[in-house]
Amino acid sequence: MELEKLKTLCAFDIKDDPLVRALCKENDYPRALNILLTKNQTLAEYFCDAMKYSGSPLVDECAKAPTEQRISAIEYDLKVISDIVAKGAEGIKQEIAEKTGNELIKEMPCFESGKFEYDAEYFLDFVRKNGSGIFAKYRAFTYNGKLKPIEKPDPISLRDLKNYEIQRKQVIENTLCFLKGQPAQNVLLYGDRGAGKSSTVKAIFNEYKELRMVEIAKEDIKYLPELFGILGKTGLKFIVMIDDLSFSEVDDRFAVLKAALDGSLSAKPENILIYATTNRRKIIRETVAEREISTADAIDESMSLSDRFGLFITFSKPDKQLYLNIVHQLCEDKGIKADEEKLDKSAELFALRHSGRSPRTAKQFVEWLSGRIELGLDY
Repeated sequence: MELEKLKTLCAFDIKDDPLVRALCKENDYPRALNILLTKNQTLAEYFCDAMKYSGSPLVDECAKAPTEQRISAIEYDLKVISDIVAKGAEGIKQEIAEKTGNELIKEMPCFESGKFEYDAEYFLDFVRKNGSGIFAKYRAFTYNGKLKPIEKPDPISLRDLKNYEIQRKQVIENTLCFLKGQPAQNVLLYGDRGAGKSSTVKAIFNEYKELRMVEIAKEDIKYLPELFGILGKTGLKFIVMIDDLSFSEVDDRFAVLKAALDGSLSAKPENILIYATTNRRKIIRETVAEREISTADAIDESMSLSDRFGLFITFSKPDKQLYLNIVHQLCEDKGIKADEEKLDKSAELFALRHSGRSPRTAKQFVEWLSGRIELGLDY
């Protein structure tokens, strides 16, 4: 019985895959059919994806150090899967009907089988280029003690960002050094809200597909050593992004991040950079008493964390001319044609009514303007 051989898979860790369980353990053809039709995949395509994203330790080790025995184990699994795919839906229905005594299965619809024509090198090459398991399937994650994939990351691109070329160039060049194995720095992006700090990091992540990113909230900085342990084993390149960084007067997370930037027994692995954003030059929030005392020691301690980032890049709030220039560029991108004087007046009024001039406000205004024009409304 071919389906029984799924129990003998020894290289790819897919025995708990829903389709494998349905075919092998549960003899549930209706469930298998439902899975394939829902995924809109052939049987061969489904098995291929399951094996690529399985996160199988033996396959991972073989990708690093192939041996005859490891490759033989992979080839055995591929032969098992190939034989099952070759049976086709009719053959699988026949086998399950014989096992269960349920002849009605033979009358059920068929799925497409496709062709399973992959060798061991195909999967080993995939792991070398893309990693394995969850890191091969997804590129962006959050972490709060548990790694969670982001299925639809913010799609913002570098061409969506206007002006601030000098600031972005520094981050881009640093990222390229990181990707090419050259010395690279942790980066602190400082400046006013809405100036494009977080958007710059996300756009760079989208630009370079070999990058992975993990967003960690400032409340979860305590998990950094744990996260480093997970990411350091992969060999992939990660940006750990911490948005809106600040600490209270007494905060254990300060010491954790300081140690991560300085280096310690739980030092940051070489395949990881930290990119953080903040609205505060002094990342530690001072109390009223501290501001009144304002001793040199207090100032030094407050500044000590920001000084540990190799790159400190400032994004200032735009003046009127720069703000309107951003508005004009965004309108051009959207194909919006409007009277310049009226456009500028409306953009300024929009900024006054919202959070002031910023690239974010400019983007919000142009989106608002686009909707107004589309509906034939005045602006």
